[in-house]
Amino acid sequence: MNSSGLFTKEDTSHIPVPDPCFDFSSADLLADVYIDSDVIAKKLQNLRSDKAAGDDNLSPRFLKMISQEIAVPLAIIFRTSLDTGCIPHDWKTANVTPLFKKVPDLK
Repeated sequence: MNSSGLFTKEDTSHIPVPDPCFDFSSADLLADVYIDSDVIAKKLQNLRSDKAAGDDNLSPRFLKMISQEIAVPLAIIFRTSLDTGCIPHDWKTANVTPLFKKVPDLK
């Protein structure tokens, strides 16, 4: 079977525009988010050590080992990113791998 028959091309000429839902400036949207270094350290401690490293080549086991040392610097980076609206370039990249799902038999 030709794989091109599995996908449909959507009509994008009539996409509705959502109504604005905020009455304040977009700069205020994330100002109230509190970044807690203790929460960051706990999240790092809960990583599964048996998983593979990410794009940064840092293994979860290594991140767990240094979680207390990097929690405060990470909190500063996250807070600065929210305050300035700037996101590090590496955070905007991803490796996306499509997975073929078997077409169900519709008999």
